[in-house]
Amino acid sequence: METVTVLHGFTLGGASWYELAKLMPDDVVFLSPDLRGHGPEPVTPCTMDDCAADLVDLWDHIGVERSHVVGYSMGGRLALHVAVRLPERTRSLLTIGAHAGLEGEVRMARRAADGALADRIESEGVEAFVRYWEALPMFEGVARRQPRLAAELHRLRLTNTSAGLAASLRGMGAAAMEPLWDELDTIDIPCTFVAGAEDTAFVDHARRLAAQVTTSRAEVVAESGHSVPFEQPATMAGVLVDHLRWAATATSSSTTA
Repeated sequence: METVTVLHGFTLGGASWYELAKLMPDDVVFLSPDLRGHGPEPVTPCTMDDCAADLVDLWDHIGVERSHVVGYSMGGRLALHVAVRLPERTRSLLTIGAHAGLEGEVRMARRAADGALADRIESEGVEAFVRYWEALPMFEGVARRQPRLAAELHRLRLTNTSAGLAASLRGMGAAAMEPLWDELDTIDIPCTFVAGAEDTAFVDHARRLAAQVTTSRAEVVAESGHSVPFEQPATMAGVLVDHLRWAATATSSSTTA
């Protein structure tokens, strides 16, 4: 059996992976925890290190020595953090719509924006924030391509608390995490970096990640924006199955385009 630990995006939860899990072979075991700051009873503080420690506790509890790690968006950044900080526990890595942290003036501007957004979450509440979040252009593809799944994700987002989401954004947002670009060359496991073709900024990120990790490849999914697992779940399942098969044979000295 292959153990795959799947890490959700901001505002979501472990249940967001159920659609993908249904499409996977029977010999794949999904672990889909709610990350800190998420769910009706969120755990804080929210940092990448705290979440990585939670994963170690989970793996130790169920007796998993090494796990494949898959992450979407915020969860993809956490997956990169795990691959760098916990190489001995990471069997392979697959990220979707992720990067290794913001840098320079872009990071500073985003930090201020995320702080203001966290304040807004606390003042306006979860329902108002979810309406705002789901209306962002990067997420419109889900409602257009998978309206049933979009409705399920909407209900899942509403189970969060304003305090939890604000803490997650302040502690694990794209600007809050320490950039990992200079440490990517330490990753010595098979990695696949996925982005939707319509999510052009993250296509560039995926290719940059692949260029800096030795045993890696970039996969661009057609007819998808940022939310590949939800816009194209069947295609995403195929990409993940192919990644797991490749990871079973890839070595640290093999590089793929």
